[in-house]
Amino acid sequence: AVLVRDNRRRLRAERDLGDALAFRKAMEDSLVTGLRARDLQGRISYVNPAFCSMVGFTAEELLGLSIAPYWPPERAEIYARRRDSRLSGNAPPPREGHESIFMRKDGTRFPVLIFEAPLINAQGQHTGWTSAFIDISEQKRMEEISLKRYVADEVRTALSRRRISASKAAQALGWSQAYLSRRLTGVTAFDLDDLEAIALYLEEPIGRFFGMRDD
Repeated sequence: AVLVRDNRRRLRAERDLGDALAFRKAMEDSLVTGLRARDLQGRISYVNPAFCSMVGFTAEELLGLSIAPYWPPERAEIYARRRDSRLSGNAPPPREGHESIFMRKDGTRFPVLIFEAPLINAQGQHTGWTSAFIDISEQKRMEEISLKRYVADEVRTALSRRRISASKAAQALGWSQAYLSRRLTGVTAFDLDDLEAIALYLEEPIGRFFGMRDD
């Protein structure tokens, strides 16, 4: 009877453990936030499906690597130094994320927001680092659109204040009217050279077009 009870307890414990693991995997698989863990040597020890989808690499291609293939080559040295700094214990508080640029398997770059924290096991031992990643491409795109429109509004306001028409400004700057019109309507963004030329023409500091005031 004692043996039967022990077997039942063991089977119940195994079933409960299996249910807990299945629940955790289902939760991880449903996340849109990328998750990655590294051991104390900096090797990737875990990635969730969202992270793999984000960077375009499979878990098999990433596990065990210390130099990540999603690091852009031109930034790899910087990222390696940052990783080594994290491994030495110089990590920001978990709630203080930082932005970075990753590279998908097809070579396209995209911005991410990263949150990092120590990975502590059930015995309270520090076994590595865990990171959460959010693809902020859409957020950055909306910020660029907002800035483009804001700058266009500021330039239109500056021209209006001087009672200068778009055609007159374009002629003075040596641009076609269509070139200036596309930028004044926010269809195309002003680049820095454009704004420097306009600021010089209007004899105003370029910072005025970004909402910066020096008075």
